[in-house]
Amino acid sequence: MTDFKRILSNRNILLASFAKILIFIAAIGAAASAQSLDRISCVTKSYSSAGTDTCRAFLTSTTSTHVYIALSSNNPAVQVPSTIMVSYYAASKGFYPTIGSVTKPQTAIITAKLNGISKSFSISLSPASASVPAMSVNATSIGFGSVGINSPQEQSITISSTGTAPLTVSSAAVSGTGFTLAGAAFPATLNPGQSMTLQVQFDPTKAGSFTGQLSIASNASSASIPLSGTAASHQVELSWTEPSCSANTIVGFNVYRAASGGSSFARVNASPDQSPVFTDNNVQSGTTYAYKVTSLDSAGRESAPSSPISISVP
Repeated sequence: MTDFKRILSNRNILLASFAKILIFIAAIGAAASAQSLDRISCVTKSYSSAGTDTCRAFLTSTTSTHVYIALSSNNPAVQVPSTIMVSYYAASKGFYPTIGSVTKPQTAIITAKLNGISKSFSISLSPASASVPAMSVNATSIGFGSVGINSPQEQSITISSTGTAPLTVSSAAVSGTGFTLAGAAFPATLNPGQSMTLQVQFDPTKAGSFTGQLSIASNASSASIPLSGTAASHQVELSWTEPSCSANTIVGFNVYRAASGGSSFARVNASPDQSPVFTDNNVQSGTTYAYKVTSLDSAGRESAPSSPISISVP
């Protein structure tokens, strides 16, 4: 006779176990369906050139299963993967959008979706700044003041590349009597931040006031810098000590001059000088002169001349 009680008992046990399995599966499904997005964020919010951003999607809680998050971008300039997988028991997942260059300002929105929940992050895009050269000169004018004839004086001037692209200085030239330029060959290329120095020289050959101009041309701009200088005639200043052993009172001095190598001395002061100093303004550049001095007493008697001294005029 069939044992209906045992069969019924075993059937009840199977039904109870099956119910537990269904409850367990339902619990897992409920946990999975409860998983949701918390937020999405990126390291950089704005770009002015192409690059790669670092972003991350965050979950509201962890789970024992893998979670797949859908990603999208509304702007073709920003490319994202279509899906990222969050590993089990992980709270977030990183991804790396590729940022392209743009020609006008715009916004890209990255969107993440999970279980009907969407989170977004905005990235501002702008065109890259154009690289342009710029030139800076450290002087607006150059004045040499008073300079002796055939006594050259120099002043330096600095040209700097202050833009974001290389500066090409195509030429630099000076005009005006007595002015010359040295220190560089052209064309000269200066990368941003570099500089070069020019030497402007004033070497007058005759007395007078002179003006000129330094002209600089480049691929960024040009500059015109006024130059000025005065050429002063040379002069020879003499001084000596009065004789202390003379028995007669000295009332004046005569100064005699001879050209270089000559033995014929001529008096150069129009009248006797009462002080032991004399300035000879009538000299020529590049010439050497010899000078002698005599003294005069109250009776008009003139002493023997001093030993000659030699002076070269530049």
